Amino acid sequence: MPYLLHTSDWHLGRQLYGRSRYEESRAFLDWLVGTVREKQVAIVIVAGDVFDTATPGNRAQELYYGFLHDMATTSCCRHVVVTAGNHDSPSFLEAPRALLSAMHVHVVGTGRHPQDEVLLLRDAQGAPELIVCAVPYLRDRDIRTVSDGESPEDKQDRLLQGIRAHYEAVTRHARALREQAGGGL
Repeated sequence: MPYLLHTSDWHLGRQLYGRSRYEESRAFLDWLVGTVREKQVAIVIVAGDVFDTATPGNRAQELYYGFLHDMATTSCCRHVVVTAGNHDSPSFLEAPRALLSAMHVHVVGTGRHPQDEVLLLRDAQGAPELIVCAVPYLRDRDIRTVSDGESPEDKQDRLLQGIRAHYEAVTRHARALREQAGGGL
């Protein structure tokens, strides 16, 4: 089994008392790249809140894309999986999805289609290696429809039902993919 590194909540672009945290973020990402290389990490998962706002500034984007470039140039990291968090804009993260996929960066921004959140990652020889259920932050609009005259309790109940149904659908897709891959995953 390859080494997998899970991280989250980078909040790139965040300020603290009006001061930029750019240098801290750069130091963290440099450390992360060094750790991936040192430990020969094959898969990196970034589970939400890549950015601090839905409209990140240029410097925050520079850090993010620089990190993804560095991952693509390592000899060990075969896959990076990025999911959107509540601070991220799903459409912003997904915009370069096709381009990033060429670098084996898998981006899941919205929770609208559970089958798109189940990723089959392959090893260096192309054999199935790992199934990742990359569920992003589930926004209300992604998992339920609004009904006229809905009480706050009804809204909460339907939200919980939607979340439960979403995870059940993701689990079904993952199990089906596992069966197709031969069940050895």
